[in-house]
Amino acid sequence: MTAPTAPKLTAFDIGCVVVSGIVGVGIFFTPQRVAAAVDGPLQMVTAWGIGGVIALCGALVFAELSRLVPGYGGTFVYIERAFGPLPAFLYGWANWLIIQAGALAVVGLVMVDHLDVALYGEAKADPGRAVTITLATIGAFTVVNALGLHVGKRVQNAFSVLKMAAIFGLVALGLFVGESHPGATRSSHEPHGWVAALGQAMLLVLFSYGGWQQGAFVAGAARRPLRDVPLGIAAGVLVVVLAYVSINLTYLNLLGFDAAGQTPTIAADACRAALAPLGAGDLGARVMAAAITVSALGIMNTILLAPPWVLHAMAQRGLFLRACGHVHPRFGSPIVGVVAQGTWAMAMLVVTYFGFGRSTQDTLGFLLTGVVFVDWLFYALCGLTLVALARRPDARLVWRISPAVAVLFTLFAALVMLGAIVTQPLPSALGAGLCALGLVPFAFFDRRR
Repeated sequence: MTAPTAPKLTAFDIGCVVVSGIVGVGIFFTPQRVAAAVDGPLQMVTAWGIGGVIALCGALVFAELSRLVPGYGGTFVYIERAFGPLPAFLYGWANWLIIQAGALAVVGLVMVDHLDVALYGEAKADPGRAVTITLATIGAFTVVNALGLHVGKRVQNAFSVLKMAAIFGLVALGLFVGESHPGATRSSHEPHGWVAALGQAMLLVLFSYGGWQQGAFVAGAARRPLRDVPLGIAAGVLVVVLAYVSINLTYLNLLGFDAAGQTPTIAADACRAALAPLGAGDLGARVMAAAITVSALGIMNTILLAPPWVLHAMAQRGLFLRACGHVHPRFGSPIVGVVAQGTWAMAMLVVTYFGFGRSTQDTLGFLLTGVVFVDWLFYALCGLTLVALARRPDARLVWRISPAVAVLFTLFAALVMLGAIVTQPLPSALGAGLCALGLVPFAFFDRRR
């Protein structure tokens, strides 16, 4: 197998991968769905606050794991070190087959809606066109990241800076330009109650917060792994939590709670409301929609930059196609892994789209729930992984509180999985079934090696 090229990533680069891995398009469309699921603005803000606490716990867990088990592959190598090859393979299989491919499709479809708003002032109701553009975008970023880590990281850092500028720019508009709207409790539906409302809202919130593991996938490329990787992960998540809570307060301030729960393009409409007193509402909406399009492109690039290194780590251990374990001598990228990730994502989008009667909304909802369930299944396992590794006599922990945080994080993840099963049993069951299907290829690869 070909060894990776010399390390190139700094703590800032890792942090940008984390930020871009989390901040895709979720924060620009899930707040509307969260507002529609809860009874009032206090519940809405509480959901995002709880999500931030869970994300910070997850960041501490992964930061500690990155020091205990350095190198490429992130979650895959952590689970393998603690529990052996079978659960590690099932993670890598699910990460390739469901988590990253599903996220690419979801982000791409939402990206097209905002691209339409940026270009035409409103989203076009043409599902076939949306799928076609998404497929072309996935193909383009597959090529970009096949050309190497140097190219991919420059694109990544630029997208990360632009998307955070868009979020905090909107927050600034809400504070200094826009007019406030009261956040009254919605009266158009029967109240859910705190437990039921938060149960529905947290699935959406945690989809938006997920993604900090992307920084761990490329940990082997860090210049100073024991410093840069945990610092990049922790700092990246902290920046995102601050951004998410503040932008949700901005949505409520600019639109009011009722309107926030009804608009599918909540960020663009908030920008329109902020600049309307200056006579630039439509222009502001288009500019924000363009920024959201850039943000979506950033997360799509992240998914085709970092997760292929999981396939690389699997192949290095004989648990995946041998070609995915090779790194191109000139470009320094696992080209076959990048192509495998991009190609399967395109195939998954096409199959899911036609399976749902060519409806982008149904396709998006199904993929989103399936991704959340499977993602948090393995987040829970990562929490247990840190507990197991911390008990070993040779473990050198940086933050002694991490095992306790890992237990708390595991309980949170289990509750998320339970919520997904109760509220969306079909996509959750399908996700679990696809994970179990990994037993067949594992038996093949394990016997061959």
